[in-house]
Amino acid sequence: MLTFRTLAVMAGFSVTGVLFAGANGCSSTPSSGFGDGQNQNGDGGPQNCGAFGDCKQENADAHQCVNLECAVHQCNGVSTKVTGKIFDPAGKVPLYNVVVYIPNSPPKEVTSGATCDKCGSTALNPVPKAVLTNEKGEFTIDGAPDGEQIPLVFQVGKWRRQMVVKVDPCRENRFDDPKVMHLPRSKAEGDMPQMAITTGGCDPFACLFSRLGIDNSEFTNPTGNGRVHVYKGTGGGDVQGGGAPNPQTALWNDTSSLKKYDIVLLSCECDEHNETKSAAQKQAMRDYLNLGGRVFATHYHYTWFKNGPADVAGLVNWGGGGSFATTFDIDQTFPKGKAMATWLQNIGATATLGQIALTETASDVGTVKPGAQRWISSGTGTGSESVKYFTFNAPVAAKVDDQCGRGVMSDIHVSGGLSATTIPTTCGTTDLSPQERALEFLFFDLSSCVQDDKIPPIVPK
Repeated sequence: MLTFRTLAVMAGFSVTGVLFAGANGCSSTPSSGFGDGQNQNGDGGPQNCGAFGDCKQENADAHQCVNLECAVHQCNGVSTKVTGKIFDPAGKVPLYNVVVYIPNSPPKEVTSGATCDKCGSTALNPVPKAVLTNEKGEFTIDGAPDGEQIPLVFQVGKWRRQMVVKVDPCRENRFDDPKVMHLPRSKAEGDMPQMAITTGGCDPFACLFSRLGIDNSEFTNPTGNGRVHVYKGTGGGDVQGGGAPNPQTALWNDTSSLKKYDIVLLSCECDEHNETKSAAQKQAMRDYLNLGGRVFATHYHYTWFKNGPADVAGLVNWGGGGSFATTFDIDQTFPKGKAMATWLQNIGATATLGQIALTETASDVGTVKPGAQRWISSGTGTGSESVKYFTFNAPVAAKVDDQCGRGVMSDIHVSGGLSATTIPTTCGTTDLSPQERALEFLFFDLSSCVQDDKIPPIVPK
């Protein structure tokens, strides 16, 4: 048996433990108070299958309900709805493309390390179905089960939070308090991916994740139990408590070291520093991506791709047109790009749909080739295009359905202007800039299951 963890208390619903019981939990009847006095059978009589019982019931019309399916009731007019918003860990901005569902059985355990998480293969067993948040972070589950303790789960990749809510029948039940409806800030609040981040001398990229709301206790050296392991890259800072090792001997030295992590985040080191990134280590990074790893590289860490194995080196035309633009275009020719543009405008990161201001940009990426997806660029169609953010799925040469990993390349200093000698204690608490918000969108997209970017996000079953 599995219990949902106690997480928080919020006006309008209780967040306590709920038990998926054994067969002897099948003696209860559905909650009263539904609009037309009928249960799911439509005959007005009780169902002998409890909302949380691990049981089945054969109805007169030969329809069989299982567990929470038996707590879904017919209503006259308004159906039972669970609606709300999901926010980032800081509770500051709503998030796009988060999976929200009511599970009909205990959710599977989240495991750490590189895994092949493809959107079409994810199984959740929801009642009645899983939904995704829109560009405003909103979700609607229509035809939800009702009761005093209904489990609710929201998840993006290996970020997952579980709680129990009170759902009244035949009405809208809304949950949108950012103090509760946010992704986990710590292990105590839910599941988080295991991440590795390297510091660097030219971009305090690591600080962004503290400012995103991740609790300070989660930043540790690799021997600690935090969800963010800090490695001291060339010119970079240490972690609170000290002991951050150098990544060339402890992180990217081989694939087995990398694959312990779900996500690897690489802060700019002011130069390529290929003396710390051998051909064998570049191969290991590529192999990690192929296994299902996720990599977010900033500025000079383009060397993993440009100077790496041929398949990733051939994703773009390296060396841009020397763009000096301050306003850049968001590519809206594919579904997630269009969603990003709308989301950035919704949260106030840009006043003009499809454009965003960036600072401390570089010009190392010209145009993308097949296999890579452009997100933000300048000079499109002029012959001097300069791409600032692009992504790709891996293995690069594999069919779309066989791709498991994902990479993001940011040709800017993401958190330029800030400095940090110790992560996260000297990071500060300033709000995220527009370009950091763009990165936030790409970071949670990187965290999510892998799919073809040419189609809208796939809803797990």
